[in-house]
Amino acid sequence: MRVWALVCVWVGVCGCVRAQNNRGTDPRIGLVSDQLGVPAVPSGPGSNIVGPRPISGCFCLPINQRCPRSLDDFTNIRIANRPTEGRCPGQQLCCPDGAVPGPDPPLPPSGREPPVVPQPIQVGRCGVQNPIPYRQANFAEADFGEYPWTALVLGTNNDYLGGGVLIYSQWVLTAAHKVHQFSPFNMKVRLGDLDVGKVQDHPQWPHLEVTVSEIHVHPNFNSRNLQNDVALLKLTQPVNTNNYPHIGPVCLPEQGQFFSGNDQCWVTGWGQDAFEGGQFQQILKEVDVPMVDHFRCQEKLRGTRLTQSFILDKQSFVCAGGVRGKDACTGDGGAPLVCRTNRGFTVVGLVAWGIGCGQDGLPGVYVNVPNYVNFIQSITRQSQG
Repeated sequence: MRVWALVCVWVGVCGCVRAQNNRGTDPRIGLVSDQLGVPAVPSGPGSNIVGPRPISGCFCLPINQRCPRSLDDFTNIRIANRPTEGRCPGQQLCCPDGAVPGPDPPLPPSGREPPVVPQPIQVGRCGVQNPIPYRQANFAEADFGEYPWTALVLGTNNDYLGGGVLIYSQWVLTAAHKVHQFSPFNMKVRLGDLDVGKVQDHPQWPHLEVTVSEIHVHPNFNSRNLQNDVALLKLTQPVNTNNYPHIGPVCLPEQGQFFSGNDQCWVTGWGQDAFEGGQFQQILKEVDVPMVDHFRCQEKLRGTRLTQSFILDKQSFVCAGGVRGKDACTGDGGAPLVCRTNRGFTVVGLVAWGIGCGQDGLPGVYVNVPNYVNFIQSITRQSQG
């Protein structure tokens, strides 16, 4: 059964994006970032997850996470305001009901916070983030230019079809189940967008829309079980990413490259914030998710309505998540899962499917991109040659 949800947001000059939700084949497509639980203590060096840090009954959390709603989640926790100067540098403050935040810690001797040094903008390389602060991001919201490879796949009449990721100047990778029924002449890709409710996010850098000339679906794609759920969209013209700091390709992994729970990974999208009754997001959302071992993921999925006989196709899928409230959900199909590597951010998965959204101990299932690198490169090289 195909359900259509109408999300009224400005597209181009005017109009609405209609979000296509095929729950029968794509139950997991949105970020459940509004239901985040208490973050874990970092599991390894370089982790960006910071555990609760008490401040007179209150504690600090990263700004991309919400304060818990209870003390199972921390009973009666309420969100205070965004931190005042010096108390939670770069973070937010969470306080239980009745708790009073302590005084601000002493300021540096200069009497003011150390200045924030902007990072130099980089272009021409894959996997490079160029966050350009022009607004105050809310919880779990991406900054402008932070994920320059994230793409919206649209119909030419602005129907929202799914997510995608820019891998080369003229190629977008997405999930086959989002596009296999469409003609390339009825599709376009939007790059460099953040807030789909605005005609232009940044006064200097507009988003781009490029029509699609070719669709290449994996020859062994199975629409019933989503095996080999890979498709490539060739744009009618290459995007000169050297001219746009907020638009750039992600890095491709090596064929068969392995990623583990020690890798730092993120999923982004505009999908719904809950499986039932959720709302599509106007601003690009981001959540950090751990990679999950294949056999562990399979065992978790066997504990659902899939039953003990379920076998997770290792060739087609990888798993990530399993942390309550941190997940992709309805509307994000084809959106990228990326991990930080020595080369730069590398696409590891595409949102494929799952059981519900954001359930504790139940990972989401993603297209196993490293197993399709040879296919991807054979198509892109053949078409270019």
